[in-house]
Amino acid sequence: MPDNRALLLDVDGVLVIPPEMFGLTLTPQDAAQEFFFGPFLNASVGQAELPELLPPLLAALGYVDTPEQFMAGWFAAENHPNTPLLGEVRALRAAGWPVYLATNQERHRLKYLLHDMELGQLVDGEFASCTVGVRKPDAAYFERVQKRLGLLPQQIVFWDDAAGNVAGALAAGWAAHLYIDVAGFRAVMTGL
Repeated sequence: MPDNRALLLDVDGVLVIPPEMFGLTLTPQDAAQEFFFGPFLNASVGQAELPELLPPLLAALGYVDTPEQFMAGWFAAENHPNTPLLGEVRALRAAGWPVYLATNQERHRLKYLLHDMELGQLVDGEFASCTVGVRKPDAAYFERVQKRLGLLPQQIVFWDDAAGNVAGALAAGWAAHLYIDVAGFRAVMTGL
């Protein structure tokens, strides 16, 4: 059982592994990239609502249904939980580890992840960028999350599949690890 520690997990590429990220399936790809690296970033830090940002993208894609229908298709396309890892996380939580999501998300997909995909049953809470107000790997993200947890940096065990996010967490003093596969996760967590 951990002594005043917490386990924080990224979602995409860690807890959820879709065969392909939805944004990469859209054409024209330049319109999708312009959206996801532009207006979408405001939604991901809670400063805009995704349905209100989507109409220009949908027009560029030639998509005729509503933003809500587009989001439903998007979220469903990425509904591919990493089932073996979820089992490991359930066992750790049963052993006393507090577990939290640590993810860059806007609020509609976060709700889908927590309720429709039932990740909310797996964790004690979330530190999504839309809730924290800043995205990983910004130093402010790690500072705010640590303050909310009330833990020392080294008491936070963090897993992400993006090297930049892991580097940001390490710079904040967290016990951060690059997620590659379930076996690697199990080996590290067994040692803790």
